[in-house]
Amino acid sequence: MSRPQQNESWYVDVTELMARTGMNLEEAVGELGLGITSDILENVSRRKGFIKLLWEARHRFFDTLGKDPNFNQDVVVGRLLSQSQKLDEQGAHDKAAEVLLKIAKIRGWVGPENQVSIFGELSQEDLNKIRDTLAKENVAKSRPN
Repeated sequence: MSRPQQNESWYVDVTELMARTGMNLEEAVGELGLGITSDILENVSRRKGFIKLLWEARHRFFDTLGKDPNFNQDVVVGRLLSQSQKLDEQGAHDKAAEVLLKIAKIRGWVGPENQVSIFGELSQEDLNKIRDTLAKENVAKSRPN
């Protein structure tokens, strides 16, 4: 016989806070002032229902972030520049340089992203047809009249 489903009403509030802020369960419960003991929290953190709610809350949060109209390439570059500066200040110059290289790739300054393909959007099938057509034309031109 399976255990009864224990879906406490505070689960939703806690999981939403955890998803938005990155807090752990104990921090989120403390922030909301729920006064739940650590023994209960330990049991709750392992419940499939709670884990599923947390997973869903994270997905909703990431979905909201991804659909934000203010999130664009400039935001990404700005955040990367900030992270590069922090790494440089910590003495991780090689990692800071890697971040700068990634920024250059995003901007299209280096790498294959700034190379133009003369074949564009042609598929292998398209290329084969062109080759066959040219071969037929060459054969027709090479035949004596």
